[in-house]
Amino acid sequence: MRRPAFWVLPWLPLLAVAAPNEIKVFTDELAAYGEHTLETHANKAWRPGPNAEHRATPFQVMPEYSYGIWRNWEFSFQLPVATEQDRLRTDGYRGELQYVAPHDEDRGLYWGINVEVANVAGNGEQRVWNVELVPIVGLRIDRWHLVGNPSVSRLLSGSGRKINFEPAVKAAYRLSGKNYFGIEYYLEAGPIQRWLPNNQRSQVLYLAWDGKLGKSDINVGLGRGFTDASDRWVLKTVFEFSF
Repeated sequence: MRRPAFWVLPWLPLLAVAAPNEIKVFTDELAAYGEHTLETHANKAWRPGPNAEHRATPFQVMPEYSYGIWRNWEFSFQLPVATEQDRLRTDGYRGELQYVAPHDEDRGLYWGINVEVANVAGNGEQRVWNVELVPIVGLRIDRWHLVGNPSVSRLLSGSGRKINFEPAVKAAYRLSGKNYFGIEYYLEAGPIQRWLPNNQRSQVLYLAWDGKLGKSDINVGLGRGFTDASDRWVLKTVFEFSF
């Protein structure tokens, strides 16, 4: 779901990096060939668990520019930003290339792939290069939209260059028009060869709404963490504007 950056400004005074910059399940939504989109990701986490990797929970915003470079192909560039203790910091940059195979957009199976290369850091840490591979498998049947992203990632610089398993799934039900309500689940399992113990994995379940505001797509979710390595609560939104 592709989404203006300015909409988050009124929220800044209201919201006091454990959560990722980008919290979404990748589906078959792409910028059309020759189309430009601007998407804004924003999230705020509260009460990180005792085993959470980072104790800080800044308000995070990430504008994402996307362009349909060819039919069924999209390129995106992202600039993650965080605000904490009246200080604004940039956390690097990301580039993504996504492909979704031709398919019936109203029903049936579809598949695709997203590849991301990032130079990022969090909480004042040193920047590292990272690559992420996100398979996309979806199914539309009646009013249901089911999607899975069995993602893997690997550091290209720094220490700990193991392949990590970070799957995400989504089940959404269309109540009316363009309004979908459902759940999204995100897991950070650790190295794919040997998963982390359960209390060291981040697991967050979101109640989510997908819909439209005018011509813009929006996704809003409230997440609940279930392990000591998870944030207890996370509020996230993704807003897209096409031009």
